[in-house]
Amino acid sequence: MDKLFDNDIELIEPEHRYALKSNPEIEFMSVTSLASKYFEPFNKLEVAKRLVETNVKYFGMTVEQLIAQWDQSRDFGTLVHNNIESYINKETYESISEVTHAIKWMKKFKNLSEFIFYPEVKIFSTELKIAGTIDLLAHDTKNDTFIIVDWKTSKSISKTSFGGKMGTHPITKHLMDCKFVHYSLQLSFYRYLLESYYDLKITNQLIAHLNGSICKPIIADYYKDVVQRIIDKDC
Repeated sequence: MDKLFDNDIELIEPEHRYALKSNPEIEFMSVTSLASKYFEPFNKLEVAKRLVETNVKYFGMTVEQLIAQWDQSRDFGTLVHNNIESYINKETYESISEVTHAIKWMKKFKNLSEFIFYPEVKIFSTELKIAGTIDLLAHDTKNDTFIIVDWKTSKSISKTSFGGKMGTHPITKHLMDCKFVHYSLQLSFYRYLLESYYDLKITNQLIAHLNGSICKPIIADYYKDVVQRIIDKDC
C-alpha cells in the first residue's frame, strides 16, 4: 500500500499529462484517454449544433450558449471535487450543496465499517505506461479492502445511448456509448491497476452521483475482460 503514496507520479496541467519525477522520460497515457479511443469521439460543436436544431429542450439557444453551459458544468464539477478534497484534508472548503451532500454521505458510509478516505489518489503502471487519478479511495481497515469512488455532478447518468450507439471497436461493440458505461470502464481500469500492480483487494467501485439534492451511489460494472483486451492491444 505504501506505493500508493510515494508521490513519484505527478499530474502536469494544463496539458493533463502524467509524469514520473524519478523518470520523466516515460510517456504515460491517461486512463480516460485510453478508454475514449474505443468509442466515437465527442465532437462538441457537432453535438451542440444537432441539439439546438432538433431537441426541444434547447430550442432558443445558440450553439455557443450551449457549449458555454457545458463548460460551466465542467468547471463546477472541478470546483466540487476540489472542495471535497479540501474537506477530507481538513482544509477550508465551500459549503455548496453538492459538497455538503458528499460530506453527509461519507459520514454515513464511514459508519458501515472503519474507513479511511484518501482523495485524489494517482496510480500508474510503468509496464503498461498508463496512469490515472481516483477521486476517492476508501480503505476498510477492518478487513484491509478498498472501494473506489468517483464523484459525478452530471444532471443524469444515462444507462442507454442516444440512437442505440455502441462502442466503435470489436472490443467495445457490445457496450452502450453512454455515461454509465464510460464511467464504469474508467473505474474498471483503476480497479485492474490497483489489483494487478498494487496488490490491493477491491470490493466495489461506486459512481457517487451528486445532483444537488442528494448523493446517490451507483454500483459501476466491472469490465475486467474489456480492460484486459484493451491492454493487450494498446499497452
